[in-house]
Amino acid sequence: MPQMNFANPLTFAQVVWMAAIMIVLYVLMARWALPRIGTVIENRKRRIDDDLDAAMQARTEANRVIAELERAIREAHAEGRAAIAGAMNDAKDKARIEEDALKARLEADLAHAKEEIEQTRRAAVAVIRPVADDVVRTLVERLTGRPAERAAIDRALDAVQR
Repeated sequence: MPQMNFANPLTFAQVVWMAAIMIVLYVLMARWALPRIGTVIENRKRRIDDDLDAAMQARTEANRVIAELERAIREAHAEGRAAIAGAMNDAKDKARIEEDALKARLEADLAHAKEEIEQTRRAAVAVIRPVADDVVRTLVERLTGRPAERAAIDRALDAVQR
C-alpha cells in the first residue's frame, strides 16, 4: 500500500505532523474546552438543585396553606354547629311563632356560613392551583425530558381539586 510506505519521506512527515496536531488538539481540549464544559455542567446541576429546592419549598407552603384551610373549615363548622345548637335551645324555650322566625334566621346563617366556607375553599384552591401547575409541569419536564401536556395536567389537578 503506497500510503503505508514509510520509506517515502512524505509519509513520515505526514505521520509526524498528524502526531503533532493530535497532541495540540489534546492539549487544547484538556486545558481549555473540557474545563468550560465541566463548568457548564456544574452550573446546570446547581440550577437544577436550586429549582428542586424551590419546588420543595413551594410544596411545603402549599401543604401549610391546605392545613390552614382545613383548620378554618373545622372551626367554621364548629362555630356553625355551636350557633345552631344554642339557637335551637333558645327556640325551644320560646313560643312557636318565635321558633319559626328564629329557625328561618339560623338557616340563613348556615347558608351564609357554607357560602363563606366555599368561597374560602375556592380562594385557597385558586392560590394553590398555579403553584401545583408549575410544580407538576416542572417535575414532568425534568423527569421525562419533554414538556408536559397541559390538558393532562389540568385534568389531574381538576380531579385532585374535587
